[in-house]
Amino acid sequence: MLPIIAAGVVVAVLVVAVIGYAAAGIAFASSRIAGTRTTYNAVVAHQNTITDEFNAFDNNLTGVNLTSATATQLKQSRAAYDTLVSQSRAAQPTIAADDASLASAQARLNDNSWLTLFSRSSLNNASAKMGHERKALAAAKAITGDLIQLGTFYQAFYDSLIDLDTLSTKAQATDFTGAAAAITTLKADIAKSIQLSSAPGLPPEMKLFLTDFQTLAVDFGKLLDAAIAGDSNGASADLKAVDADITKIGSYDTDKMSSEIKAFYQPLIDTFNSEIAKANKA
Repeated sequence: MLPIIAAGVVVAVLVVAVIGYAAAGIAFASSRIAGTRTTYNAVVAHQNTITDEFNAFDNNLTGVNLTSATATQLKQSRAAYDTLVSQSRAAQPTIAADDASLASAQARLNDNSWLTLFSRSSLNNASAKMGHERKALAAAKAITGDLIQLGTFYQAFYDSLIDLDTLSTKAQATDFTGAAAAITTLKADIAKSIQLSSAPGLPPEMKLFLTDFQTLAVDFGKLLDAAIAGDSNGASADLKAVDADITKIGSYDTDKMSSEIKAFYQPLIDTFNSEIAKANKA
């Protein structure tokens, strides 16, 4: 009987050990999973702000008709891009910090892996959740980086459109001094826009548009000089050049350019949203 009793004792000890191992492992794994959930929730709170930013960008991109926009509308759009740039810049350090937090929480899921064998499935699910969230943040980092460049371009671009509106107002009021100042500012803002026209997502047509816009500014300056000098023949020729420039600029399909910009950014935003959806399901 002694061998049987001894075997029974050994089995009992093993059962108790296994139960204790499982209980300790489950408790340890639960604490790690709870920690990742806290980190995840904090990241999601920040992420909602980024989602709102992307939605606002999409609305602003198609919200203004450049051929008929008023000065007030142009200034509102300019202000919207100010917001876009400032939000994108503010988002980047937050994204970096959130990714570091997720990476740390994800790594902790593998702590004492010898102890968490029975909880491996739950730990893997939590790790997958963190992984998808980190991919969403990587997409957000790329998008906000691009939007900073695009928004900076549009700040200069809308400045030039506002300058043109000012120039038109001054010229109609025969305020030649004010018109001359507006032309100088217009030329500077168009030149700045051309320098920034390689921003991600901008179609090649935009640079062509700006080049023709620059020609208009130059020809308008010549027209103004001729008018101030009382050179009627020169003014007549310059007026024809300005009219031709306006016709050429009007031939550009700005809605098409906006659609092309949207087509560039939409897949990136879709990736961001897709990874968020996957993280929520994990």
